[in-house]
Amino acid sequence: MTSLTTTAPADAADRGGRPLDALAEVFVHLGEMANTNTNQVLIVSGRLDPQALEQSVRRAVAQIPLLHTRPESGRLRACDTAAHRWVEHLEYAAPCDFNDAAFRRLLMDFSFARRLQWRQRPPLQLLLVTGNGGYNSCVYLNSHHGVADARSDCLLLRRIIDYYALITGVPGATPPTGELPFAPLTEIRPDWYRPLSRGSRWLRALGSVAADLLRHDAGFEVPLRGQRWEGGADPDIGRLDFFQSLLPRELEGRLVSAAKSAGVTVNTLLCAALARLMESSGDRRPDGHLRITCAVSLRRLIERRYDRSFRNYLVPSGIRLRVGQDTASLIHSVHAAFGRARGDRQIGTELGRLETLLPLLRLRPLRGPTRRLLNLCQGTNACYSNPGRIEENFSSFGSPQHGTQSYVGFGCLVPPYDFILYTPTVNGRMQLDLVYRRAAFSDIHREFAAPFLGALRQLLDELESPPRR
Repeated sequence: MTSLTTTAPADAADRGGRPLDALAEVFVHLGEMANTNTNQVLIVSGRLDPQALEQSVRRAVAQIPLLHTRPESGRLRACDTAAHRWVEHLEYAAPCDFNDAAFRRLLMDFSFARRLQWRQRPPLQLLLVTGNGGYNSCVYLNSHHGVADARSDCLLLRRIIDYYALITGVPGATPPTGELPFAPLTEIRPDWYRPLSRGSRWLRALGSVAADLLRHDAGFEVPLRGQRWEGGADPDIGRLDFFQSLLPRELEGRLVSAAKSAGVTVNTLLCAALARLMESSGDRRPDGHLRITCAVSLRRLIERRYDRSFRNYLVPSGIRLRVGQDTASLIHSVHAAFGRARGDRQIGTELGRLETLLPLLRLRPLRGPTRRLLNLCQGTNACYSNPGRIEENFSSFGSPQHGTQSYVGFGCLVPPYDFILYTPTVNGRMQLDLVYRRAAFSDIHREFAAPFLGALRQLLDELESPPRR
């Protein structure tokens, strides 16, 4: 694993407010063009108390400095959230259930209608849904992607659970201690912001953008045609849905064993299976390339002390794979691509792409051309993200009477993407989760989830019993 060693942080006592780096500011502007709410959804047994939950959120938020700021002119300014109401409460006639399309629509429509415009309001909200008169409850947490990645959201949700247990008098409950701090990249890696370093990555970024404009990489074939950005002919193009499932135990065991035998990560095999599925989804030129955007987190590539901090560390990185490779070659290509994506050079290039995009995003009259540029440069509708093992214990909402029935977490889906595939390990089980554009899929299990599992099984079959030459 590449390790990005940090240097001494700069003076944080900046009276003008701390700087807003590109990983945050890009989503401030995208949030005015698309829905950039992230999502953590937990269904638990029994009825949760809305007032106790409000107090829990308030106390958890008090320990996260970034949630008390607002972006202004490229810097973070302090804002008062003392009077803000964090929790909304709804009753749902049936049990909360991810298999219930109407229930999922309720959650996604809440997020669609209540977008977290960070410049205008605190970048966090929570919906509590009481199902079937108290049979179960759903806690639905949204944060603005400019302030939080999946790990940040999990740290926050765990603190909310701990405070809820404390406030409701669960025996043995203790309050969380310490802040979840924030630091901009200029403090984490000041060497990245020296003129020569910044100029070098901007040149590489502009070169990579120019190359992308000349490419015609393939994504995942869907029947949807035309614009994915809102404001066009289809008023529902921004409506989303999600899918949550557990990977079959036998398949999870085979996957882990095969990755170990091949000397690669589980991520590599899962991404290779996605590539196989994409190859089969449409006619592909034999000399063509597939492209998958992967989310690379800086959190574990920098010093360990930043692991328990609250901010967005995700950098989007393009993975290009030649069509028609045999299994061994495909796995080698994916493994090598992941290695490059986690290296200093490509991380710098991808950060540079975001930084050079900012001048266009800041100018509202240029947002039309900027959308078209994003479509061309991202070059795919497919995104893969593996948060890995979720370290926080989400087996209950603080007590046995509120045991967990289902959990899913996913980020924001912005154009040109039609889906993001997630494969986290939660409470010891690997999940197969998706967030997707409703207009792109009529039956996500039939059109994606089941074929993906089939592609994964076939890939593992070929690894376990390679064909004779």
